[in-house]
Amino acid sequence: MRRLLLVLILGIFAVWGLTNCKPGLLPTEEVGKPKVTLDRVEVVGAFPWADLPARTPLVLGFVFNINNPSGYNVVLENFKFAFSFEVAKDKYIELNIPTVYDRVYFPAKTTSQYRVVSLVDSAVIVGKLAVAEGPLLQSLKLNPVDVIKDWYAKVGDFAFGIKVGEGQASFSTEKGDIIVSFEGKFPKR
Repeated sequence: MRRLLLVLILGIFAVWGLTNCKPGLLPTEEVGKPKVTLDRVEVVGAFPWADLPARTPLVLGFVFNINNPSGYNVVLENFKFAFSFEVAKDKYIELNIPTVYDRVYFPAKTTSQYRVVSLVDSAVIVGKLAVAEGPLLQSLKLNPVDVIKDWYAKVGDFAFGIKVGEGQASFSTEKGDIIVSFEGKFPKR
């Protein structure tokens, strides 16, 4: 019985040592962990609309605030998110999933900005709308080409919502690796 108790205690300490001494991926909601928020979206490059099959590019800049409240530096290793445009009130269509692998250092107890630039193309968007989002557009009685033309005409005024979702930022720190989830909308209404 004593031997079984000793084995059990050693087993508990072994599990505790493996899980607590090697942090692995830490939870994102703990005090001191980085926080990512969408600050704004900018139109980096817009070109006049050209009817399809011509390809009209649209270049957007997504500016995020990265807050590092901890007492140590964190290194951004990987940053990705999906962005969607509003097609009708509270109905969004995903357009792209930018992914960045820059290694960027964020000092302790600071908030810094991080910009991700993404290019979308009208010919690719129309294919996505016709195939992947066809049922939604049909239910809303919308024509994909008209939706895209409207987006291109109004994006400079941000007359429709832009949503960032499925965001994931991977950081490395002296205490272990951290994955932070994030989402946001612009303009903030």
